Amino acid sequence: DLKDIPDRWKRFNPETPPYRYMPNRTRKQTIVWSWMAIIGFTSFGYLLAEIVEKQTQGKEEQIKEYARQNASIEQMTMIKNQADAFQQILMRARRQRLGLPAQAHGSVDMRDPFEE
Repeated sequence: DLKDIPDRWKRFNPETPPYRYMPNRTRKQTIVWSWMAIIGFTSFGYLLAEIVEKQTQGKEEQIKEYARQNASIEQMTMIKNQADAFQQILMRARRQRLGLPAQAHGSVDMRDPFEE
């Protein structure tokens, strides 16, 4: 083991560094295995995402219809209120990102609504 040798850097070979796992591999083998792992895990993740999306597309309409039939008026109101709250939060964050004030200022001009 190289860490037990006092002058270990004199014995260091850059082509075969002292790896902990699979110690006899070269740098090129490490690069090849790394790229193969990246490509393999990326393709696995992509295929898994496609399978999940394909299965949920068919169930989406079924779940919406089920929710429409079985949700009470109170639940629908709560869902609508939650969606409105999320919309307000997102709009506030968007205004903050754009450097605008937190709420748009209203007009202070008085006018007759019946006069046009």
